[in-house]
Amino acid sequence: MRPHILEDIRSHALAKPNQLAVCDSQLSINYGDLDRFSTSLALHLQAIGCKTGSRVVMVANRRAVMVAAILGTFKAGCIHVPLDPRMPAARLQYILNDIAPAAVITEEDLRETIEAYLPPQASLLLQEDLERILQASAATDYAPGPDVSSPGWLLDLPAYCIYTSGSTGRPKGVLIDHRNIVDFYEGAAEVYDVRAESVCASFSPLHFDVFLMDMLFPLAQGARLHVHDDIVFSDLLFQTIATNNVTHFSAWGLMLGLIAQALEFGTTPLPHLQTVLTGTDIPNVDTVQRWLRAGTGVKVINAYGPTEVTCGCTAYTIRDHEPGRKELYPIGRPFKHVQTFLVGSEGERITQSDVPGELYIGGTQVMRGYWNLAAETEAAVTYLDGIRCYRSGDVCIYQDDGNLFYLGRKDNEVKIGGYRVHPNEVRRAINSVPNVHDSEVVLVQTKYREKVLAAGILLNESGKAGTLDADQQILRIRARLMDELPAYMVPRYLAIFDDFPKLSSGKADRKALTSILTVRMTKEAEEVVATHEN
Repeated sequence: MRPHILEDIRSHALAKPNQLAVCDSQLSINYGDLDRFSTSLALHLQAIGCKTGSRVVMVANRRAVMVAAILGTFKAGCIHVPLDPRMPAARLQYILNDIAPAAVITEEDLRETIEAYLPPQASLLLQEDLERILQASAATDYAPGPDVSSPGWLLDLPAYCIYTSGSTGRPKGVLIDHRNIVDFYEGAAEVYDVRAESVCASFSPLHFDVFLMDMLFPLAQGARLHVHDDIVFSDLLFQTIATNNVTHFSAWGLMLGLIAQALEFGTTPLPHLQTVLTGTDIPNVDTVQRWLRAGTGVKVINAYGPTEVTCGCTAYTIRDHEPGRKELYPIGRPFKHVQTFLVGSEGERITQSDVPGELYIGGTQVMRGYWNLAAETEAAVTYLDGIRCYRSGDVCIYQDDGNLFYLGRKDNEVKIGGYRVHPNEVRRAINSVPNVHDSEVVLVQTKYREKVLAAGILLNESGKAGTLDADQQILRIRARLMDELPAYMVPRYLAIFDDFPKLSSGKADRKALTSILTVRMTKEAEEVVATHEN
């Protein structure tokens, strides 16, 4: 078993205390200071009442000191709970009440919002407080501080909790243990070739579970990490890679294509670039091929893994230049501590190629469970051949070469921009709007082959009899959704129906509804373009 990340950081601090560990545009932290700061923050958290298993919420944008604070939370034996700083207030309030944190780490700009919903038992720590702790801990030459907690003792404790979209219409927290992380890193190291001499860039938000691979893994490996500011502009993202001689970076969801839209992409060489890691969405083949040509010997890794199985559990390495390729890439083979199974609709085990089955993921990366949701945990986790497995709900096939190929979802959960979204949660929000009788939320594809959410809506009698026309009703509903849901969960297209197409069972025919919404959306988009051209 490889060392815990806290042991890795301590080893790097002893061997190379003055080497840069992590930086952003305003702050640089070397390995010596990183180790001391994590110890000082852990002691501070304990001093303000945080105990083993206490939850420490982080609501913040990407900053080097925030990355370092995750390590301090681990060292205190607390559970790191990252939240999106842009989430609607109602969602924030629900999660804070659900997780009952002992402390919340945030920024001055978010202070007023956080204080409005801060549970009475929770202490508040601002970015400025973290920077003061860092400055005080870095005042002398490096010497290893006290062991606040033994990494071996931490292994069977929860490390972090990530909230995802829930089938009940409420977000649910996924609990990952420290042992899950250790085994994940051991498998990831065989795929993602970050070394001590590597220069890595981080573009992912702190609240996304890929922080584990994007931010902490390079530090565990002793590399240098550049944390890009929260300005998502293709030219600036590309310049971060080019000017810092980045060798490794991960770009999840649509980010890989966004960076490739930079004006300098394809004309400015990237001679130092070695490996690009992507995943969460099915990567665009043309985009992958462009990145393979961005430098000499560049490879792209297509990784796959639900949050419930510690960030990533399979990977496929892409090296071949295939300008005319149209076939999507597979998701590859399982990591070292992962076993994968395909199970048919009758519970039969599938071993032959090209036969679809639900992907069950087993091994020591499988989550502890959902926070305070024993029934949902029991429904999601089962045993095959004595191996504890997560039922992914993803339908895959084995290719002839043994690689797994992702086909889609068994249920109607979808991925939008790398985020998992359960339409029931969006539907619940729509149905809570006054004058809405019912709704259906589906995934549609635009003429540019982008997958987006669309919703069909039925009004109640008051809505039908009201003074607002259909367009005004849609504007009213959209405004309400923007207040209640993260932006990625708000449907791109909304349409009002008199009734939904139905199956013989009386249920809504979602397939027919998807076709109707796609046609309507395309037609309206073309009308808008024609209007502007005239």
